[in-house]
Amino acid sequence: MKSWVVVALFLPILSAQAQSPAPVAGTDYIEIPNGRPLEPSEGVIVVEEFFNYACPGCNGFEPSFVAWTKQLPSYVKVEHVPATFLPAFVQYARAYYAARTLGVADKTHQAVYDAVHRTHVLPGEGDKPDEARIAKFYADFGVKAEDFLAAMQSFGVDTKVRRATEHMQRNRILLTPSIVVNGRYLVRGSSIADMFRIAAYLIEKEHAG
Repeated sequence: MKSWVVVALFLPILSAQAQSPAPVAGTDYIEIPNGRPLEPSEGVIVVEEFFNYACPGCNGFEPSFVAWTKQLPSYVKVEHVPATFLPAFVQYARAYYAARTLGVADKTHQAVYDAVHRTHVLPGEGDKPDEARIAKFYADFGVKAEDFLAAMQSFGVDTKVRRATEHMQRNRILLTPSIVVNGRYLVRGSSIADMFRIAAYLIEKEHAG
């Protein structure tokens, strides 16, 4: 995982682009042949964040990512795609899609990061998977633990996790956090700010057609 440390405030997107050379394909981003978003939306540019709650790097990245997304234009839609390339990640991919199914994903998203990495109420990377413990945590957000566990283990969530995993593999995601723009470009970058600079360039590239 990448462990990012934020050391500076972010400049506005356009200002950052103006002060830096244009990103270069193959160096700053990778083109994805025949790529498309996992959940395409007509008329908008989809920005996908590949993440997992157990990932320490994702935990450090998330506050900056949230701040950056608030600067994005109205024609951009942000989607989270849970990565599953480690055993400890699978339970949280299930939890994320169960939370979406039950309508609590938005209000629990940061809380899960906090429970894994700050209070250690939930298992972290390297800990033994414990779906029952995760379901009990979500019970504090208006859903019954048994209902949440049933959702985690449901066919519908299985299908969503499988599709997300296939999408992750098609996009050659090897690290989290990762950003993919409109299913077509995997962002690289030497820092968080550099990732956002490159992603902003690619968003405008896509918007311009």
